[in-house]
Parts: sequence; C-alpha cells; structure tokens
Amino acid sequence: IPDDHPILTYYRWYWKTGDGWPALNTALHRGLKSTGRNDLWTFHDPAVRVASVYGSGGEVDYLSQWTYSYPAPIRIGLATDELLAMARGGPPGQQVMKMTQIIWYRSQTAPMPKKGTPPPPYQAPWEKEQPDAPFITIAPMHLREAFWTKIARPIQGIMYHGWQSLVKTDAPGSYRFTHPQTQHELARLIRQVVRPLGPTLRRVPGVPSDVAVLESFTSEMFAGRGTYGWCGGWLGDLVHALMYAQLQPDILFDETILAGGLDGYKVLVMADCDVITRKMAERLKAFQAAGGWIVGDDRLAPAIHPDILLKPTRRTGRADHDKQVLLDLAAHLRQKLDVRYTRYFETDDPQVVPYRRRVKNSDYLFLVNDHRQYGEYVGQHGLVMENGLPATCNVTLRRPAGFVYDLVESVPVATHTDHGALRFPADLEPCAGRVFLVTDRAIDRVALTHPNQVARGGSARLNVTVVDTQGKPIEATLPVRVDIRDAEGRLAEFSGYYAAVDGQLQITLDIAANDPFGAWTLEVRELASGRKARGSFMVPGPEVWPPTQKRIPRGAANAVQPKG
Repeated sequence: IPDDHPILTYYRWYWKTGDGWPALNTALHRGLKSTGRNDLWTFHDPAVRVASVYGSGGEVDYLSQWTYSYPAPIRIGLATDELLAMARGGPPGQQVMKMTQIIWYRSQTAPMPKKGTPPPPYQAPWEKEQPDAPFITIAPMHLREAFWTKIARPIQGIMYHGWQSLVKTDAPGSYRFTHPQTQHELARLIRQVVRPLGPTLRRVPGVPSDVAVLESFTSEMFAGRGTYGWCGGWLGDLVHALMYAQLQPDILFDETILAGGLDGYKVLVMADCDVITRKMAERLKAFQAAGGWIVGDDRLAPAIHPDILLKPTRRTGRADHDKQVLLDLAAHLRQKLDVRYTRYFETDDPQVVPYRRRVKNSDYLFLVNDHRQYGEYVGQHGLVMENGLPATCNVTLRRPAGFVYDLVESVPVATHTDHGALRFPADLEPCAGRVFLVTDRAIDRVALTHPNQVARGGSARLNVTVVDTQGKPIEATLPVRVDIRDAEGRLAEFSGYYAAVDGQLQITLDIAANDPFGAWTLEVRELASGRKARGSFMVPGPEVWPPTQKRIPRGAANAVQPKG
C-alpha cells in the first residue's frame, strides 16, 4: 500500500499521539523531574502491550512489561526484546526493566472442573485445599528459567508482581498461595545471582545481531496481526523456534527499517507480514539483492519472495506436543540456513538456549536450560510442563582463543580449540542458567592498594585491579566482592558487590569519627577466577588509652559527693 495511505496515517497518529498515553507519561515524568530531586525515576508498563511503533511510555526513564511464563518460560525473552526495540526508538538514555508475574491464570494452567462433572483422577493438594483459586503461584522452575532468560538480556532492573501468591497472607484475595517453594527460589536467585552479578551485568551491553524479526505495524493495522506484548500467536511461536535454532534475533519495527535500512543483518524473519508499504518493499528487495535472506510464511505480502518459506503452526494446548513442533521447526530452519549462515556462539543442544553480550573483546555467554517435563503441580492438565530437567551440552564460540570463566561458580573452565573455534562443556541444573566470561588474557591475580593509616573522620581510597601475568588490567567488566571489617571484626560500610570496569575499581572509604580504632582488614575477591587479595590499615585511637582515672583516697569511697 502507499506509505501515505490515509488509514495507515491515521493509525500512526493514533498510536504515537492520539491515544494520549505517551504525552501523559511525558508530562508526569517532566513534572516529577521539575522538583529538582535527583533520586526520582519513572517507569511505564506494560510498555509493549501496544502496536509496534516507537513512543510507548513517552520520556519515562524505564520501559517495563509484565509477562506470564506459561506455556514456556523462554517466552519472556520475546517481550524483553520488544522492550529493547521500543527503547531504541525512545529518548536518549531510556532503559528497560522486566517483570515476571508471580501469578498464573488458573484457566490457562490448571482449569477448574466444569460444574456437574466428577473431579479428575488426580488432583494436586492445592486443588483440593483451594478449589476456587482463580490465580495460583508460578511454579519455581518456571520462575527460575524466566529469570535467567530476562537477565541474559541487557536490562537494568527486574520486577515481580503477585505478593499474595508468593507468600501466605492472612487475607488472600484472588491471588492464592499454592506453591511454598517459589518464594525460596526467588530468594535464592537474588542472593546467589542478582547481588553478586547485578552490578556487573548492568554494565555489559548487548551486541548487534545479524538476524532480525520484523513486527510489522502495517500488518497489525490492516491484517490484525501482532503480539501486542503477549508473546503469543504464530509470530511468538516462531521466535521460540529461532531461539531453539541457536539464533539471537533483534526485534525491528517498520520505522527501524524505513529509517535505517537493514545494514548489518544477514537474515530477516517476516512472519504475519501480510501488508507492507511501497517503501518497505523497496528496502526489502534491496536487502535481498545485497545477499540478505528473508524467511517468510504463506501470509507474506506477494511483492516479497522469501528465500525460506515456512508454514504457520498453531498450538494444540498439549504442551509437550507443541514444544516438539517448535523444536522440529527449529531443526528445519537450521537445515535451510546453515548452508550459508554461521553462528558465532551456539550449543549442540537446541533446548539450551544461548545469548551473548560483549565488552570490548570480552564475551559474556548466557545459557538457559529449557528442558522440562510434566510435574505434579499442574502437569496433570497437560497445558504446562512445569518441572525442569538437567542438561549437558557442548558450547562452541567461533573465536580462535580465549580464557573462559564461570561467573556463577567463580572458577575457570577448561577449553580446547577445534577448527579455529573455542569449545567447552557445560552442565546446567533444571531450568537454570549460566553466564561465562571469555577474555583474551588469563586472570593472574588481584592487586590491592590502600593507605596504611586512616584517621577517624578521614577517607581512604581503595584501588582494586584485576591483572594478567604482565600486570596489565583485564579488559572486561568483572564482578568483585569487597569485605571491609573494622577493628572489632564487624562487616563495615562499603562492603558489598561491585563491578570492576576494565578490570579496575576504586572505592572511597569514609571512616566516621566514632568508628572503632585499631586494625581494619580488607579482602577482595573477583568472581571470575575466584582469586583474592587481602590487606589492612590502622585507624589510630586517642593518644592516651585507656583513659586515666582519678585516684580515690582510701576511706573516701562512701563519702557524700557534692551536687553537680
């Protein structure tokens, strides 16, 4: 259709301006910022529960979106990628957070028996105890996998919704507490992953992909397509298959391609793209003429001839069957693509999903284990496979050399090279994730410098450098744990987890006027190789200690003391 088609023009105006939300969010954001306070930040969700045009959320600091993990937790990756796409077209500096719903719709996971029908042969304990529960607790394995899927991406915050489904409360409403382990799994992830690695992961950017998926606004308006933030339908399922095919696709909007073209991309996936504009057709044909491949379906606008043609699938509601269909689709895609497309990073198991980020020449490799089976919580209904299974895979990274570190376990990983690629094995717990750091140079030690003495009321600068065998800082952002203990052995302020950018970290330690005097100790542990450095410094006490006391004359102990 023409780019200035009047209906398309109207809907562009409506979704970017006419419905009022972007302008309202911007006005609220500016009003709060006008107070002069620098500790306020604004966010908008659900930011991608809209048509695929830039502008959702207006000028807020963060875009966010809530996502339900069923039927497959890796679906949260699509919603996160949509947020990243939306933020790329937002104001400079706009960032992304991601929320997982603690609640599950009962109707989508474990439907209530129809009135007048006998109960099924097996019911989970919660179904017997709370037969009228409309919203239940997310399964802990789903929460775990969704967590790893979203933090693999370059987001700045995580959120969770559904307190009454997470913990037992005195007055539950429609949200019901039906799984006691979920709260402990969330707490474990916060303690073992978010706190140690969060400062580092927030400083590790994403990498440009060479594979993209078009979410066509024109087709959304004229053919009723689009995910609208729900991650469902044929388009959502195809993105699942792309993940199983070991691809890391960017999400693109019409605006993205019309403004910047498709430079840097080798493959463009066009599902549910029934209607496109003339300028879009020109860009797509130029992309193909330059050697780019288009993956399309039988709904694709007839002006475009796909290099790979797919037939849309539809979920049956049987989780194991539907997942196998997507795995078969992923295998078919690999067979077609691999004749001319090579992945930089992949695993040999389609259900161990890779994602990569990068700082300079250092790669950050995330793996998410999507092996699952039915359990006793909701599996009896067949809609969701809620239990995880362990997985072992081999990882291939097409770089000639490197040193690999497991950032969760804080240990180096043995590798070997084969045909110019770096390879190593990985074991993953059920529905768990891993993040590996790959550097050009091996970590040799942690260097720690600090003053020998700091007066009460003074400050000290601690300098931490993670270095190689030549004493040069490692060119990566590294997680570091710093423990500062005062003279009485208590963990002091400024202890905690940090990110050593380019292998370096500086901490200014303020000693309060009433802090304990004596020997303070320092321990720094970098969380890639696990190497440590220790030190100490003195906080001088008073010149005379203990304080002198007046000698009381013998026989005067019971004397009456004068008032005052």
